[in-house]
Amino acid sequence: MASIARATVGFLCAAAIAIAVTPAGTAATRARGPAMAGAHPGTRLTADRRTGSRPPGTPPPRTGRPRAGGRPASVNPRGAFGSLLSAAQAAAAAPVCARYATAAGWANSAPVSTLVTAAAICVAESGGQATVYYCSPTGQDGYYPPVNCAGVYDRGLWQLDSQAWTSIPDTCAFAPRCNADGAYTISRGGQSFTPWATYTSGIYTTYLADAQTAVDALGTGTVPSGILGVCLSRPRYAAGVAAITAGCASGAARQQWHVAGTSIRDGSLCLAAASAARAAPVVLRPCGRSPAQQWVALGDGRLRNARAGRCLRDPGGSVAAGTPVNVGSCRAVRSRLWWLP
Repeated sequence: MASIARATVGFLCAAAIAIAVTPAGTAATRARGPAMAGAHPGTRLTADRRTGSRPPGTPPPRTGRPRAGGRPASVNPRGAFGSLLSAAQAAAAAPVCARYATAAGWANSAPVSTLVTAAAICVAESGGQATVYYCSPTGQDGYYPPVNCAGVYDRGLWQLDSQAWTSIPDTCAFAPRCNADGAYTISRGGQSFTPWATYTSGIYTTYLADAQTAVDALGTGTVPSGILGVCLSRPRYAAGVAAITAGCASGAARQQWHVAGTSIRDGSLCLAAASAARAAPVVLRPCGRSPAQQWVALGDGRLRNARAGRCLRDPGGSVAAGTPVNVGSCRAVRSRLWWLP
């Protein structure tokens, strides 16, 4: 959404994704169903020969397998179902994928949106179905629980390979928020999507337009910083509490923000500059019409506060979780960039 920054499988997911991984492997088994997270299997997905189209600024598709020596996130170059989704199926899957992608922390950055790319890969990999798996030895798909595959299988929304990513158990991989957090970490915060077979094959480009439409419709999600892996957060829900930085992909609801007009809010509390001072703290205040709660997106990631006339910043560009944010000059540097979902 254009005007400003927006705004569980909680600690269990965060622990599951701490990616202290084991040896590389290949991937895995699936059945076909409607494109809804956690949907019950039944309706077979049918092939649809759609033509991919890339929004401006999107990098050209790669071809071939995940890079040599890298651990694959998935192995089927056409996704879990082995065929392209219909237009209706893709349109239904994209909002599911976009919602979990922004919750994990991928940024709707410019000129290339890693959020849109991640959502398109999710559509290509799983059709937006959180419990689908692909059995690599048989080439068949199915739904969890259980997993009926004597070998390696890919799992969930981003089809996380069961052998390459043993640090992500099935309980996490088939839980949509936890799967998204794991995929974000595998992509190194959006720096590389080459572990996904649908990316290297270029199939994901078929769904970029659907993903872009879904991202444009988001009103809630994380507000990632220009500093990789850092998201805007708050320690608790209370008036007067300082807004802080936190690591993305934590599964934490306190990193989710809702954008309404020029306000960034959490329920009835809004992000506000505490004063008009040059380095005023940024805190939560009961929502109202005060200019202190109005944030103007400058189009390149900078968010200028209407009261202070200065921009939201991470002082010193700190990656330390818990750093209080404030306002500062509107120089276009990473510590002053906050991307909208």
